[in-house]
Amino acid sequence: MKHQGRKHVLLCVAGMTPQIVTETLWALTQDPDARRERIDEIRVITTLAGRDRIKKELLDPQHGQFYAFCRDYNLDPARIRFDESMITLLRSEDERTLEDIRTPEDNTQAANQIVGIVRKLTEDPQTRLHASVAGGRKTMSVYLAVAMHLFGRTQDTLSHVLVSEEFESHPDFYYIPPRPRFLTIKDRSGAATRKISTKDARIHLAEIPFIRLRGVLTEGFLDGGHPYSALVVQAQENLDLLESGNDLQINLRKCVVRVAGRMTKLPRGEFFFYALFAHLRRTGRGIDGMVSVEEINHSDMDAVFRLITRAQEVELGIEECSSFPGYGFLEKIAERFINRHPNDISDLRDILQYTRSKINRKLENIGLPPRYLIDSTRERGALRYGLKVSPERIKLA
Repeated sequence: MKHQGRKHVLLCVAGMTPQIVTETLWALTQDPDARRERIDEIRVITTLAGRDRIKKELLDPQHGQFYAFCRDYNLDPARIRFDESMITLLRSEDERTLEDIRTPEDNTQAANQIVGIVRKLTEDPQTRLHASVAGGRKTMSVYLAVAMHLFGRTQDTLSHVLVSEEFESHPDFYYIPPRPRFLTIKDRSGAATRKISTKDARIHLAEIPFIRLRGVLTEGFLDGGHPYSALVVQAQENLDLLESGNDLQINLRKCVVRVAGRMTKLPRGEFFFYALFAHLRRTGRGIDGMVSVEEINHSDMDAVFRLITRAQEVELGIEECSSFPGYGFLEKIAERFINRHPNDISDLRDILQYTRSKINRKLENIGLPPRYLIDSTRERGALRYGLKVSPERIKLA
């Protein structure tokens, strides 16, 4: 069935208590004390035994509690997509369905699958995901919560359903019906001791605030195919890089750019221009480190070239660039900076834009945040370029 606008998906992890599905469904759609949500689709992650329980207790068209819920609240069950195809079975590495999660290997596989499902469900911007951690093994709930941290968006929610103690453990309680019913309490021998009324039941949906880390994952990790452990490492590395204490280390001798544990070696032409903008940022040139081509002068280029050659234990000026291996290309560029003819400036702007794109692509490939890339902005009528990283964090050596 097609729905207008955003699609609302309830995602649950479940074990041997399928009640959490209908309890959460009631809390989202029928709780008179809360903002009601429409649910268009229910998905459940479980084991083989859990699937059998769901099929028997919820999905039997005659006696299943999902259908009873729909009848009680005058809902067309066809408007909520929930059938066996919406149940995902956890599987072992060799694709066997898991009866339970008992080994470290099973645990790892469960993590990978749960994270993969959440990643897939959050790909569509028109989907609002309601994730419930109320059921299943504790590790399943933990991995669902972590998956929401990694991939959840502003429209998505994470929650736990809270049920009155007497009803939480009662095998015949699945939701609060509109007309009260009596349930029998039995002792350990199976003898009836008393009755309780569903009018006294309370179900509360406890929303769990969570930190959305989706923005720290690079695009390749958002596309899928990566195990849970790799996603955690990637997210942590990117968070480390977002901290202000990471120096931009520029190795003038080896043409290497390094930030924390990430590094890349640039060709000499690209390296020279990157070192040039690092030098301009360190020396406070331009507007907040951003300079136009017209503001870069021959002295700037000479200073950077001397830094590079000094690192090779021989200091040369820019006029001697043709005699230094690999830097002959600078001769014509330096001449353009001296002549300052409008055509020269236009050529330099084109060279810079082309080189900047190549540099940034390589830095992005190793996962560096934007402040380490050569940024561009139009300010005071001029196109300006520069680094946003703090000047004190730039180390030229």
